[in-house]
Amino acid sequence: MPAPCAIASNVCSSGHRVASAALGLISDRGNWLVIGAWFRILVEKIFWEGVTLDPKKFFAELQRRNVYKAAVAYGVFGWLLVQVATQVFPFFEVPNWVIRLVVLVLLLGFPVAVALAWIFELTPEGLKRTEEVPPLQSVTRRTGRKLDFLIIGILLVVIGLMLFQHYGRPGPIPQSEATETSIVVLPFTDIGATQDQQYFSEGLTEQIINALGRIRDLSVVARTSAQAFRGKEMDLREVGRILRVNHILEGSVRRGLAEVQIDARLINVTNGYQLWSGTYDSAESDFFALQSDVAQKVAQALQKQLRLADGARLAKPATQNQEAYDLYLRGRYMLNKRTVDSMEKALTFFRKALDEDAKFALGHVGVADSYILLGKIGAIRGDEAAARAWPEVTKALELDPELAEGYVSRGILLNDFEWNWAAAEADFEKALALNPNNAAAHHWYARHLAEIGRSQEAIAQMNAAQKLDPLSPTLRVSSAKILFVAERYEEAIVPCRQALELEPRFASAFSLLGQAYAHQGKAAESIEAARKYVELSDGSGWAQLELAYALAVAGQVEEAERIVRQVTDTPGQYSPYDMATIRSALRNYPEALRWLERAITERSVDAMWLLVDPRLQNLRATAEFQEMIKTLKLSPPNPVVGEEGEELKPSQQTTPNQRD
Repeated sequence: MPAPCAIASNVCSSGHRVASAALGLISDRGNWLVIGAWFRILVEKIFWEGVTLDPKKFFAELQRRNVYKAAVAYGVFGWLLVQVATQVFPFFEVPNWVIRLVVLVLLLGFPVAVALAWIFELTPEGLKRTEEVPPLQSVTRRTGRKLDFLIIGILLVVIGLMLFQHYGRPGPIPQSEATETSIVVLPFTDIGATQDQQYFSEGLTEQIINALGRIRDLSVVARTSAQAFRGKEMDLREVGRILRVNHILEGSVRRGLAEVQIDARLINVTNGYQLWSGTYDSAESDFFALQSDVAQKVAQALQKQLRLADGARLAKPATQNQEAYDLYLRGRYMLNKRTVDSMEKALTFFRKALDEDAKFALGHVGVADSYILLGKIGAIRGDEAAARAWPEVTKALELDPELAEGYVSRGILLNDFEWNWAAAEADFEKALALNPNNAAAHHWYARHLAEIGRSQEAIAQMNAAQKLDPLSPTLRVSSAKILFVAERYEEAIVPCRQALELEPRFASAFSLLGQAYAHQGKAAESIEAARKYVELSDGSGWAQLELAYALAVAGQVEEAERIVRQVTDTPGQYSPYDMATIRSALRNYPEALRWLERAITERSVDAMWLLVDPRLQNLRATAEFQEMIKTLKLSPPNPVVGEEGEELKPSQQTTPNQRD
C-alpha cells in the first residue's frame, strides 16, 4: 500500500477506535458518575475560585456575561454542523462513525463553551478573565449585540437550509416511484468477534429476500443489486434513492459460543426514521432451520408493519448443505458476468454444488442456465445447448415443482430454442405467480413479448425487471434490444450507456450500440462500437460478423466481405443468422434466405427475432420471405391500429402463431 494510503488507513482506523472507546466510556453508568464528580470539582475550581459572587445574583451574572447567548449560539451552530456532516459526509463516502464522533465532540464541547463564556470576556485587547475587567470598561453589552447578530445569521442559514431540503431539491424517491411499497434487503453485517459468519449472513439475507418476494403487494429489489452495497458506509437515504425504494431492511449477525443473535431494522427512506426493529436469539445449531425461522418472522413482522394484505409464503430451504449453497452463489456471480470464460467457471461451480447435493434443484437450474447462455452467445450451437439444458431443467422441476427459477429456465428453452411461444408464455406467467418479485422472470418474459411483436407489453415487463434489479447491466442491454426492435433507435442508446456505466467492459452493450448507431446512419460510431465488441469478445466469429454488418451498412462492402470470408473459412462458431442480416443489408436476398433457413434449422438463438429485427427489414418485404414464413407455419405481423388510430410499425405488431 502506498505510504499516503497507509497513513490515511491508520488514521481512519485509529479514529474509529477512539470513537468506539469514547462511546463505550459514556455508555457505562459507573463512568458517568466518575465524569460527573470530576466535572463538579472542575467547575468549582474554575468558576468559583477567587470569585466572590452572591448566589442570588447568579442568573443575573449569567446574563451579564452573555453565557445564555453563547450557549444558544453554540447549540444552533452545532446543529448546523451536524446537518452539514450528515448531508455532505456520505457524498464523499466518509464512514458513519466519523459523523457519530462529530456529534460526540460537539456534545462534550458544550460545557466547555459555556465555561469559557463565564470565565473570559472578549475585549478590544483580546480575551481577559472577567474578574480582571473593571465594570466600567466592560464591553459585554457590545459583545452581546454581536452574539445576537451571530445567532440571527446562523438561524437564517438554518431556515434557508430547511427550506432548501423541503422545497429546493427532489425527495429521495420520485413521487411516481414511491406510490407502491418497495424494499431492499441489504446484506446483513457480521459483527461477531471472529468475523467468520459471512456465509451465514448471506444465507439469511437470501432467505429473507425469498420470503418477502412472495408477498404480492411488496416490490423487493433483487439480491444482485443489493449486494452492490455490501461493506459500503453510505447514507441509507442515498441507497434508497439509487435503488428507488421507500424502505430498507438492514441488520447484523453476532455469533457467540453458544448462541446466535440477529438484529433487523426497517428504515423509512424518505426521512431516515426507523419504523421497526427485531432481535432474535437462538441456540439452534441447524443454521438453515434458523435462517428459515428468522426469515419467516421478519417477513410476518414487515407484512404487519407495512399493512400488506398477502401473507409471506416461505419457500423451503434450497439445500441443507452449506457448501453446496455457497458454490451455487459463486456460480450465479460468475454467470452474471456474461462472458464465455465466466459462464464456463459458473458451470463448474454449479456442478460442484450438485456433487455436494444431487437433489439441489437450484443447482440443476444453474447448470441449465449456463448451457442456455453459452448457446445464446455462440460458444456452443443452439441445438447442443438445448439438448444439454433440458434434462437439468426437468430434474429441477421434478425436485421442486414450486421453483420459480425452474419455470423461467424452461420458458427460455421453449421460447428461444423450440419457438413454442404459447407454452413459454405459460411458464413465464407461472414463475411470476410463484414469485412476482423474480426479476429474471420479468426479464425473459419481456424478451419473449418483444420477439413476437408485443413491444409495449415487453417494455412494461422490462421496466418491472429493472425496478427489481436496477444495477444489472444485463437488464439494461435487454431493454436496449427491445427498444431497437421497436425501431426506437435513439432511445435504445440510453440503456446501453447506462450498462457501460455499471460495467465498462460489458461486451453486449457495444453490440447493441453498434446496431442502433447503424440504423441511425451514424456509420463511424457504429463501426467503433462493433470493433470494441470484437475486442471484448476475444475476436469471436459472432462478434466479427456484427462488425461486418456495420461495415456493410456503411457501404464498406470490400472490408465486410473480407471479414465474412475470414470467419466462414476458419473453424469455429459463428451465427448463420448474422450472415443473413449481412446479406439482407447488401440486398443479396437469395443468399440471405439460404442463411436464414440454416439459422432456423440449427435453432440459432437469434433467429427468433426474424419477424421484428430491423436488420432483416429489406428481406421481410420480399415474396420469398413471406413464402418461407408460410412454410414454417409462422404468421408475419399484421397491421395493428395503435391507441391513437395510427398503423404501428412492423416491429410493434401482432403475435405470430405458435409453432408446433
